[in-house]
Amino acid sequence: MRILFFSNIFPQPHNRLRGIYCLRLCQALAARHDVRVVSPWSWLDQLRHRRAGNQLAADLGGLGVEYPTFYYPPGVLRNTYAWFMWASARRSLGHVMRSFAPQAVVSYWTHPDGAVAVRAARRDGVPAAVMVGGSDALLLTRQGGRRRRIVRVLEAADAVVTVGRDLREKVIGLGVRPEKVHVVARGIDTDLFAPGDQAEARRRLNIPAGDRVLVWVGNMVPLKGLDTLLEACARLAAGGQFVRVYLLGHGPQRKALEKDCAARGLSGLVSFVGTVPQEALPDWYRAADLTVLPSWSEGVPNVLRESLACGTPFVASRVGGIPELVQDPVSRLVPPRDAAAWAEAVAQALAARASAGPVRVRVTGSWDESAERLVRVLRPLVAERQEPAGGQRLPAAALGGS
Repeated sequence: MRILFFSNIFPQPHNRLRGIYCLRLCQALAARHDVRVVSPWSWLDQLRHRRAGNQLAADLGGLGVEYPTFYYPPGVLRNTYAWFMWASARRSLGHVMRSFAPQAVVSYWTHPDGAVAVRAARRDGVPAAVMVGGSDALLLTRQGGRRRRIVRVLEAADAVVTVGRDLREKVIGLGVRPEKVHVVARGIDTDLFAPGDQAEARRRLNIPAGDRVLVWVGNMVPLKGLDTLLEACARLAAGGQFVRVYLLGHGPQRKALEKDCAARGLSGLVSFVGTVPQEALPDWYRAADLTVLPSWSEGVPNVLRESLACGTPFVASRVGGIPELVQDPVSRLVPPRDAAAWAEAVAQALAARASAGPVRVRVTGSWDESAERLVRVLRPLVAERQEPAGGQRLPAAALGGS
């Protein structure tokens, strides 16, 4: 099968870990199918990248990727971003559609990416599947104008793919027909993420053997709830329970969070590690007593699946599909934005971990399996289009135009 993947959430020259899960999925698809990628690249990120003189460092595994520049007005007119993305990417999309002739178009993120992908597919009469990321269906739909555009895209797509059961129910709740909404869990690298010796991992990372350690992995943006985590740690410290927190990642909130740590007297307990490549993540999970994720919104986060695969339980917000992951006696679910409940849950989980040791949870689902499940969604759609039929253009309203 020839598959075109379209999303701006994909490793790009300015950030080789951006949308790493989309890269892993495309690499797994490419093992058995022909795959091309078009990833719109924000003109702002492109400008910063060029000023820094950086080079693309991601290993794309031989995938053919085009990076059309995505021009848009920053921070305003978000309901029209699909129009701007289409105008920015249509030349690259047209070239790939003509030269590669995909049999299916797959997109990650409903709006604006999914809107553009569905439009490109309709123009050439091929099926389109839109993968829902999580916050696009859970948070952006709280805005009236954006909700209408997202629902139109989901209705126009031939198939909608979610990463978990909870997210599927949320999409159906938006009025999308249940029979076109499919669950395809993300994979994990089951060879890379596996149990290991905590003491050895701590030695490699220079983490003291006797410390109680929390690890967080992600993008430092408000919805990740790191302010709640820091307040919880301050509460624990005030009660004489000191934990060391290692924050793995970067993002626009980093400087504010560093100031918050200093104001709370946590600078000696919280380490800002920065971006960590995937191949180095297993040691961090193994070194931790707990992985923490205080987000306000999530789908089914791979961070927690990877942590469990390495033998480390978690404390996380009770949001999205996270409850689907709890299989061990140590992991805890906590209401988001409740620092007191977070402090209590972390203390309880640390005590339980001290007596339980490494958790033994069987985390299944490789990227190859995830790719095959997606292909099973696409196959009947492609078969239907083998019969001569004219494609219809997606109405402009579905693209976010006025």
